[in-house]
Amino acid sequence: MASLLDIKDRLKAVANIQKVTRAMQLVAAAKFKRSEARAKTARPYSEEFDRVLRVLAGLIDDAGGAGLESTVEIELEEGKPPVEIELGRIFERANEPGPKRVALVLVTSDRGLCGAFNTKLIRAAHEFAHTHPGMDVRLVPIGRKGYQYFKNRDFPMLFFEEKLSDKLELDEIKRVTRRLTGLFLKGEVDAVYFVYAQFKNVIVSTVKVEKFLSIPRVEKGGSQATYILEPDRRSVYQKLVPLYATTKVFATLADSFASEYGARMTAMQLATNNAQDIIQDLTVARNRLRQSVITKELAEIVGGSESLR
Repeated sequence: MASLLDIKDRLKAVANIQKVTRAMQLVAAAKFKRSEARAKTARPYSEEFDRVLRVLAGLIDDAGGAGLESTVEIELEEGKPPVEIELGRIFERANEPGPKRVALVLVTSDRGLCGAFNTKLIRAAHEFAHTHPGMDVRLVPIGRKGYQYFKNRDFPMLFFEEKLSDKLELDEIKRVTRRLTGLFLKGEVDAVYFVYAQFKNVIVSTVKVEKFLSIPRVEKGGSQATYILEPDRRSVYQKLVPLYATTKVFATLADSFASEYGARMTAMQLATNNAQDIIQDLTVARNRLRQSVITKELAEIVGGSESLR
C-alpha cells in the first residue's frame, strides 16, 4: 500500500503534468482559430480554381485551340529556363492507362501529442501502397512524424520537408510546389498523390487521398461557351497551371494545419480532464489514508490511557 508521502508526490507530479497539458491546450486553441479561418478561406478558392480548369480543359480540342499533344512552357522558378511539357500530361485523356511511378506526398505533423492524427495518415499511406501493387510508389513526407516512421522501413523516398510554418508563408509554399511539380513535369514520376487530413471541424477531420497536377476534363458545352481566353489558350495555360499548383499546395497545408491543431487541442483537453480525475482519486486516497492514520493514533492513545488505569 502506498504511503502518505508517495501519494503526495504523485499528486504533485500529476498537477505539474496538468499545468503543461492545459498550457498546450490553450496554445493549440489559439493557433487553431487562425488555422481554421485560413483553411475555410482557402478551400472555396481552390475548389473554384479546380472547377475553372476542368472547364478550360474541355476546350483544348476545339478548332484553333491547343491540342493535348501541344506543348506549353511552365516556369518552375524565376531566373531558370522553363520546362516544356505536353498538355496531355496535365489534362487527363479518356481511357488513359494508370500511372506506373507515383510520388505519394504524406502530410503529417512535426510534433506528436495530437491523438491519432498522424497514425491515421500513416495507415492511409500504407493502404495506398498495398492496394496499388503494380505501382512504383515513392514517398515524399511533409512533416517529421511521417519521415521518422518510414525512414527505417523499406519504402523509397524522393525527398522530405519539415518545419514548415503554420503561417503558410508564400516563399515556403512556392518552394514545396516547385519540388513537387518538378518531379512530375520532368518525368521523374507519372503522377503525384496527396495523403492529408481534410479539415471538417475541431473534432472531425477526414483522411483524403487526392491526385495532384492531373486535371480531369468535363464534357463540352454549358458554361464553357462563356469563357473568352486572351491572348490565346496556350498562354493562359502557361500562367494558370503554376498558379493552380501553388493554390492546391496552399489549401492542402491549410487543411492539414487546421486538422492538426484541432486534434492537438482535443487531445490536450482530454489529457487535462484525465489528470483532474486522477488528482481527485489521489486526493480521496490521501484523505482516507490520513484518516486511517489519525484513527490508528487515536486508538493507540486511548489504549495506552486505558492500560494506565
